[in-house]
Amino acid sequence: MHEALAHRALAIVAAACVAAAAASTVLAAPAEQRHLTLTLDWTPNPDHVGFYYARDKGLFAKAGLDVAIRSPSDPSAALKLVAVGRTDLAVSYEPELFYAAARKLPVVAVAAVVPRPLNSIMTIDPGLRRVADLRGHTVGITGVPSDYAALDTALAGAGLTRKAVTVVNVGYNLLPALLSHKVDAVLGVYRNVEAIELEQRGVKPTVIPLDRAGIPPYDELVLVASKKRLAADAAYADAVRRFVGAFVAGTNAARRDPKGALEVLRHATAAKDAFLERATPATLRLLAGAGCPKPARWARYGRWMRAHGLLKKPVATSAVVTRRYCAP
Repeated sequence: MHEALAHRALAIVAAACVAAAAASTVLAAPAEQRHLTLTLDWTPNPDHVGFYYARDKGLFAKAGLDVAIRSPSDPSAALKLVAVGRTDLAVSYEPELFYAAARKLPVVAVAAVVPRPLNSIMTIDPGLRRVADLRGHTVGITGVPSDYAALDTALAGAGLTRKAVTVVNVGYNLLPALLSHKVDAVLGVYRNVEAIELEQRGVKPTVIPLDRAGIPPYDELVLVASKKRLAADAAYADAVRRFVGAFVAGTNAARRDPKGALEVLRHATAAKDAFLERATPATLRLLAGAGCPKPARWARYGRWMRAHGLLKKPVATSAVVTRRYCAP
């Protein structure tokens, strides 16, 4: 924002070149554009940068797609909307696909949006640096079953059990509970959101992502399509394939063009500039590998869910994720 005019001009040209290069990786647009609706998991935020970059830089249009991106009126209903055809695609979470399969909901993950855990254990107490340090302290959680499974796994890796800590159900008031010292640590906060919010308050948090605390790696956010429509509607299946290609190109281009990504998000979100200026580059660093999901890793995570009672029966990996609609 404070560079010389010549430097700004060069940055704009560079960003345009990045977008053009990304666009060249997407198939040429068919004669008629296909309209698709995408329902997000939450309000627009840096996690969704690949979608907005692909839309605003013309990558979806280049792929013959007219994409409408919607925020959910009910975040818990996204998978049901896909299943009944009220939205073409949705953003959801890897564990939700396993729960959906257990309920026989005909949806499947076709791409990894955020290909690693964002969910973390977080504390602002300088004396708490490792999971083992939580012994004798209070841990705030939202109360969903996966919180208990993740906490038990993390504690076990540090040689502890749940009896070693006091668990406090604070709902979704995790950050207020931490800042007010109602709890000493929280589980259920994101390293690219709450960690930055804490830093902007002048607090230095300790952040332990779940995959560094013994929980198997997983895709925090995934792109979901209708399993029935993919099988019965060749045009829909082709559109999903083109969407995934354009989204991946958009994500990769955004990672190479952080200034352009920031500008896209400024227009797409209601977040404050100060937050976006920190959260955007932090999120872009976490998007390496977005695109094709890894079924073997999903299988491992599914076994972890089953072992911790989150699934009553095993769920076949093929029932929840496919690589068929993304480039290898």
